[in-house]
Amino acid sequence: MLVLRRLAPCFLPFFGLLLLFAPGARAQTAPDGPAIIILDGSGSMWGNIGTERASKFDLARGALRQSLSDISPRVRLGLMSFGQRRRADCSDVEVLAAPEAGQPERILSIADKLNPKGKGPLALALREAAKQIQPGEAGSIIAIHDGMDNCAQDPCAVAADIAKANAKTRVFLISFGLEKPDVQRLACVAKSTNGKVIEARDSTSLAAGLSEALTLANLERIDPATGAAVPLPKAAPPPNPEGAPGLRLSASLASGSPPLAAPVHWTVAKADKPDAVLKSVKNRELSVDLDPGSYVVEARFGQASARQTLEVASDKPTAARLSLAAGLLKIKAHADKAGAPLTDPLVTISVKTADGSQRPFWVGRAADTEMVVPAGQYIVRVQDGLAEQTTEVTLTEGAGADVTPVLGTGRLELSAVAAANGQPLTDVIYLIEEDDPDARKGRREVARSADPAAAFTLPAGTYYVVARQGVAETRDRIALGTGDVVKHVATFSLVQLTVTANAGGGADQPVLIRILSEDQTHREIARANGMTGTFLLPPARYRVEATVSGLNIKALGTVDISNGRGGGVQLTLESGEVAVGASAAQGRHWRIKDASGRTVLHSGPGEATSARLAPGRYVLLTDGGERRTEQAFDLKTGERRELSLGSP
Repeated sequence: MLVLRRLAPCFLPFFGLLLLFAPGARAQTAPDGPAIIILDGSGSMWGNIGTERASKFDLARGALRQSLSDISPRVRLGLMSFGQRRRADCSDVEVLAAPEAGQPERILSIADKLNPKGKGPLALALREAAKQIQPGEAGSIIAIHDGMDNCAQDPCAVAADIAKANAKTRVFLISFGLEKPDVQRLACVAKSTNGKVIEARDSTSLAAGLSEALTLANLERIDPATGAAVPLPKAAPPPNPEGAPGLRLSASLASGSPPLAAPVHWTVAKADKPDAVLKSVKNRELSVDLDPGSYVVEARFGQASARQTLEVASDKPTAARLSLAAGLLKIKAHADKAGAPLTDPLVTISVKTADGSQRPFWVGRAADTEMVVPAGQYIVRVQDGLAEQTTEVTLTEGAGADVTPVLGTGRLELSAVAAANGQPLTDVIYLIEEDDPDARKGRREVARSADPAAAFTLPAGTYYVVARQGVAETRDRIALGTGDVVKHVATFSLVQLTVTANAGGGADQPVLIRILSEDQTHREIARANGMTGTFLLPPARYRVEATVSGLNIKALGTVDISNGRGGGVQLTLESGEVAVGASAAQGRHWRIKDASGRTVLHSGPGEATSARLAPGRYVLLTDGGERRTEQAFDLKTGERRELSLGSP
């Protein structure tokens, strides 16, 4: 079991996202270097992400407004954008506001007027932003973007140049909606500049990521004498405010811990009407004027919440800090100890109740995630393919827990070809088996797939791969190591056979071509619809059959491809035409039977009918009350026979 103590000072950097202090604490910090904000103005920013209704650009502007609301006026802020002026122009990078103190509102007003429309020259924007920081000056570049550079420039090379020109310039990328591989490819930018790449998947993580970047860029400083992080000040008690009656609230993870500076969702209602919400706002602190009386206040952050009844006095505001009684759970799962990523993880967090049962609490697909959760006992289960690891965590108030499971998995990617250096196969079924002494034949199936590009995430070990294509089968033994990506090609020894059906006089009905075993069972091996069928078959002798749907027209043949060489065979569907007329025999039923007595054609009373039939001997039977006739006739290939329903 993993048990965490209350946070020690060395643990505080881990909470860079959360434990940011109120403006009163910041006022004692020396002014910081300039921070250049780059807001992506490419056309894709008008798109949406996930279930969010607003565009990515509107969400980014909202996050800016929220995060800049408490920036000290002494911080020198600048604003840049790219792609906001011209379409298809990779040079469209513009400094919208040079870094100056006291201009958060000016930056927000400029951002409100932008209209994304162009390309995404992210690398050039980083290079131009670095020019806004004087040589030797400590400064930061914070870029909010939704894609990779699409102007053939390398952000990694630009970051290396920035670090070489000024080692004190740090770059923070807030990658909004990027795929995991693209985020990982940008890690070089953070590594070169001592910055960070922050992944954002929705409006909440975007706001939190921007808040974290601004904190790292402008508040958390490095002591040049020791190289250590400047200790964060101790949490100050809630102030004793003055002014009109109301509430002045903040929230913290635990009693006595610093207030959260990330946005908190606040709701306020009268104590006697708790369901009638008077105020609902998302902000770091809550400041609202209210009439004197009792109020129910709720603070929500992450998965944790606190609810408290407070009295509003008649002569001054009521100040309080609500404790969420929560901690920070950070999950970082990998395939191996070297940090190889998981391919398609499923993370389930369950609450362990007093009776020992488990209640699912959160389910997600991110292998690296962190969230604020109520203090308590949790079961964290990480699954990736057939691999699984479970960790039990006890989280106390104000503490943090690192859950870092290593699943010891590898990835097996399968494909198949008809023969060595042959064409790829798409209609293959793959089975994965492993040794099991208790199973029949000593092996147990653990997975299967019919995907043409089948891929399996499996615990490291030895497996047997069975590939089936029709009646053909291959078997291979494969060793899979931790972190390995094994690409295996199942190689069949298949021969191509082409069967062509010739309708002779012509048949309007669809044709079915079948390949059958040549033994007495005549087991079907493959089939195709149409006048031509192409098959990939194991070398052997086969019976070949073509039939006309709904008719007795059939052609048979045999083919021998046991020598391993492909070929073709033609089948002729021989037929003649029969036309039956009612003449004077009204109201009489008729049918035509073949030599085996099977009815091949029939009609209702007096209905004239014509059809194509296989050559052979037939009997026309009529039945009309006491008058019953029987006519025998022969039909030859290409012949047309006209039959009348008259006297025998």
